[in-house]
Amino acid sequence: MTQRTSLAAFRRSIPALALSLALSLALSLALFACSDDKNDDGNNEKIEGNSLLLNFTSDYTTGELRWIHPDSVNLSNGKIAFSQDSRLSAASGNIFVLSNSPGILSCILPEQIGDENAIKQVNLGDAQNPYEAAVIGNKGYIAFNDSDYIQVFNTSTCTLGEKIRLPISGAGASTIKASGDTLLVTLQRLENWVATKPGLLVRIKASTKSLIDTIQLNFYNPSSSVLSKGKLYVSLQGAYNEDYSIDVAKSGIAVVDLATGISEVLATGTKLGGGAGSIALDEANQILYSSVSVSWGNSPVKPISLTTKTVGDALPNIPNASGGLVFDEAGKKLFVGDRSSGLIVYDPVKKKTTTIGNQNENLPPYSLAIVNF
Repeated sequence: MTQRTSLAAFRRSIPALALSLALSLALSLALFACSDDKNDDGNNEKIEGNSLLLNFTSDYTTGELRWIHPDSVNLSNGKIAFSQDSRLSAASGNIFVLSNSPGILSCILPEQIGDENAIKQVNLGDAQNPYEAAVIGNKGYIAFNDSDYIQVFNTSTCTLGEKIRLPISGAGASTIKASGDTLLVTLQRLENWVATKPGLLVRIKASTKSLIDTIQLNFYNPSSSVLSKGKLYVSLQGAYNEDYSIDVAKSGIAVVDLATGISEVLATGTKLGGGAGSIALDEANQILYSSVSVSWGNSPVKPISLTTKTVGDALPNIPNASGGLVFDEAGKKLFVGDRSSGLIVYDPVKKKTTTIGNQNENLPPYSLAIVNF
């Protein structure tokens, strides 16, 4: 069930003199630094390369956005406070922080992530629960878990535009992706927070705001989706029994061929050993990783082969991956938001997990994203 709290926005200012001294010191150190970067202290405030791994952290009371270059071993010292119940989206070189109750959209350019004054924000509504954002051109599209419409906004100005109505009431949108001019929106269709019908994929033509079609998914309660080469992979948590255990027969991972509109089973909840949660794709090796909810605090990560549809053994040393998954295509590494152990990186070649440094152990990962720019 989604947690909801009010936004506790926090803003800090850095005096100009202190900033000037800091830059001078950084320049002096750079002149004497070794070329092998062994003196890296994890600050990472100078953004190098063209990607950032974003790690929103939360203890259900306090929330902070942290970040790291995917090749680094330590989180940046930088941090920005947001509502404890916030989710990350990244698309087309933009970072979006979606905060709940009140709903707030925060737009951040990755090049300016250390400058809190550069953040643009807009109110989405007092009781709104935004879940994910997608981008087509200079327009963004937000799916809400408890509102039956898609909110359009300008990605450059972070200002709101029109709304696109969803075809059913009580939609419970959980993911949104963009494929060309088509919006792909998955719906949970909950009644009093209970999944009583299979999940639904809605396809909408963005330019005309018109419904293309709806596709029933193979399981219940979609939670995460990945788009790759004309196929949408959707993890579905399943329904819950009266004792709050997961009905694995209603959980699994579906794959929708967007050309044919057919939804097929990639892996059942029975084979996974629990409810399918966050997913991330290693496109080159055709491996889909999924967190698997076995019980509260017990969410391992398992690989699924897209070619053989077989589920592999759980990755080592990852007890509770309920804080999200992201695969770094450039570095060929999987980032795991482990609520028990912190932000973890998994090397598929070495079959080894490593915990990222410079974390706040009191604020575990809550939502992950990667932005390329």
